[in-house]
Amino acid sequence: MPSVILLVLIGFFVKINFMNTYFLQTKVNMQQSFDGQERQLVDQISLKNSELEQLQTNLIDLSQQADEFKAKLEEIKKLDHVIQLMSQTGAPGGTSKKSAGLNLGSSSASSNAASSSVGGTEVPVTSQEVSMLVTSTKQGLSSLVGDINALLSNLSESEARLQEAERLRNITPTLWPTVTHRITSVFGIRKDPFTLKPAMHAGIDLDGEMNDAVYVTAAGKVIEAGFDNDHGNHIIVDHSRGIETEYMHLNKMLVKRGDSVTKGQQIGLVGTTGRSTGSHLHYEVHKNGIQIDPFPYLLTDRKDER
Repeated sequence: MPSVILLVLIGFFVKINFMNTYFLQTKVNMQQSFDGQERQLVDQISLKNSELEQLQTNLIDLSQQADEFKAKLEEIKKLDHVIQLMSQTGAPGGTSKKSAGLNLGSSSASSNAASSSVGGTEVPVTSQEVSMLVTSTKQGLSSLVGDINALLSNLSESEARLQEAERLRNITPTLWPTVTHRITSVFGIRKDPFTLKPAMHAGIDLDGEMNDAVYVTAAGKVIEAGFDNDHGNHIIVDHSRGIETEYMHLNKMLVKRGDSVTKGQQIGLVGTTGRSTGSHLHYEVHKNGIQIDPFPYLLTDRKDER
């Protein structure tokens, strides 16, 4: 009987020891698992904090880049205004409605500040400040996109106006056709040099020596280059928009019918062919088939001022 009790006691103590070992091992395992999870959680928090700081840094950089881009946009806006003045489509010193509508803000100061020396106490940003920066940047970028679209449209229109103004200037006969500016007979009624009776003089006569250069006064296309008894060797150039110019009494013609000519190009030599009393150039301007006074068109003093 005592041996049975002893065996029972031994078995009980063995069981107690086993359970104690089991619980101890379980505790160790749980502690290790908890420590691992805690380290993983700390690592994740550190990573998220790092990512958040990087996001904030990127956001600040983006905001500064937006300000710098606005400064460049302001420069383009000024260029657009210059183009408008060059095309002379508005009052000098004025601003178009579209340009006036661009609200670019005072971005130059922000751009300059980005490259200046800076300092101060480091103060962590709050979530509210980050949220405000995000909102402000989104609004600024949205407004910037609208400004860019409006400016691109306005620049396209300004470029088209400038091109049209340049085309009109190129085809308008504003050059003197000869180096000399000495007019020997003006446009209007005069005494005919041959009959001595009153007659209409449909152009102006420019004094010149034999074989002096004759220049076309605007770009266009030669529609006539020939000879007749009254005009002598003569050239007619069509400048479009109903404007033509004619050059008479030439000693020699340097272009032929169908040629395209550029403003200021030499097209002939001064002569005295046809109904003429001496070497000179008879020059006419026709508007919609009617001869008009050429003098108001003679605005440019030198042939090489296109």
